Amino acid sequence: MLAAPTVYYTVTVASPADQTAVVDATFSTDGRRALDLMMPIWSPGFYKIENYATRIVSLTAKSATGAPLAVEHPADNRWHISTAGASAVVVSYRLTCRERSVTTNWVDADYAVLTGPATFINDTSPGTRSYDVQLELPASWRRSMTGLAGAPDGRPNHYVAPDYDTLVDSPIVAGNPAVQEFDVRGAHHTVVEIGNVDGFDAPRAAADLQKIVEAQAALWGGLPFKTYAFLLVFRPGGGGLEHENSMLATTRANATATPEAYLTWLNFISHEYCHAFNVKRLRPVELGPFDYEREPHTTGLWISEGFTSYLAELAVQRAGLATRNDVLHSLSTKIDQLQHTPGRLRQTLEQSSADVWTSESISGVNTNRDTSVSYYLKGEIVGFLLDAKIRRATNGAKTLDDLMRVALGRFGGEHGFTADQFRRTASEVSGVDLAPWFASATASTDELNYADALDWFGLRFAPNTFTIEPLPEPSREQGSQLSAWLPQP
Repeated sequence: MLAAPTVYYTVTVASPADQTAVVDATFSTDGRRALDLMMPIWSPGFYKIENYATRIVSLTAKSATGAPLAVEHPADNRWHISTAGASAVVVSYRLTCRERSVTTNWVDADYAVLTGPATFINDTSPGTRSYDVQLELPASWRRSMTGLAGAPDGRPNHYVAPDYDTLVDSPIVAGNPAVQEFDVRGAHHTVVEIGNVDGFDAPRAAADLQKIVEAQAALWGGLPFKTYAFLLVFRPGGGGLEHENSMLATTRANATATPEAYLTWLNFISHEYCHAFNVKRLRPVELGPFDYEREPHTTGLWISEGFTSYLAELAVQRAGLATRNDVLHSLSTKIDQLQHTPGRLRQTLEQSSADVWTSESISGVNTNRDTSVSYYLKGEIVGFLLDAKIRRATNGAKTLDDLMRVALGRFGGEHGFTADQFRRTASEVSGVDLAPWFASATASTDELNYADALDWFGLRFAPNTFTIEPLPEPSREQGSQLSAWLPQP
């Protein structure tokens, strides 16, 4: 069996002050008279068109012997290169790297952040290829970190990927990062800190992240990888993006400054880690395999994002890093926010997900409250309500955890789940038909009914508010169900 041809990239950061990087990409022609190359227009996990080709300053091509080749630019994100009979084509392009989001590139005097879709041009022709990446960095930079596998030759900053999906799903940070390490269930985790880290308590954070990973492993029934990288970039702004065995997060150096800020940060990082299960492996069928030139549309982002937020906060509480009151306060705040969002009566959860590419939101965040509802916000609350419904239907024997584990086992492979498959699995786990409830909660603009969930856990809304508090005198059963859901230390 012939080995798949390899695409070779050399990424050079020669002049950090210019905030640029130069990429040399070598493609085998396989006897073709022309190559058609493309840059992605979006990043998996971030539901917004970004057109990364606009960051290319110049692009040229030559044969392996150095002869210049003709380049046409027929579309914004495509290039057509005449091979002139060459066996290989070397394409060189310069990237501007001046954006701080987790889907774009940044280079300055101290470090670089390179994201796959914004960096690597690719051959559009059918066929299997592998990918090789060599970084050429300033002499003062000690190392790079990524979820990519190291190349067999062991050279520094040299990586390989078995396919383009893996390549673009593996961001890279380079410079002089601090690194903490720990192991959970045979999976080696690195906590990478780069940028302005002054004031960040890295040892404490790594110890707490280990506890969260242990809680997530218990929730999902194990870990699906052998290595995982928390890539934490300390800089202005915010945001995170999940990847199959890493995350890239923009965070604040003072994230540990107050207990409230630190808990918010832990929930944020737990959310991105939970995505390694929910969306990177267990996903709506529309979210893969990816076409990087056409955005996918799905009605299921309330599961991928909303349920992830709910499960992530539970993991932090189960790790002993948040109290029962912390979770109830967070849930109360979100219910209050939802109930004061007029758009909840105009847009369904499914519509919120399907419309993300054309809405006024940025990947589902900061939606127009008058006309739309956030699938993050309402999705998390629906996750709480579904958890309570499953618990009540099974008398506490099953939970949302069980549903997610069953779904991961069935649909966590290449094909993902349909909306109907997820609903049927939920009904199966609970032992009752949940189709009418899903129709109301996710496919209509009906008000959510909180009474059943509050009663099951022995909770209530404080008078004239959406503040959740325990009943003054819950029954023994209600008290035990609350403790099963949110165990006290």
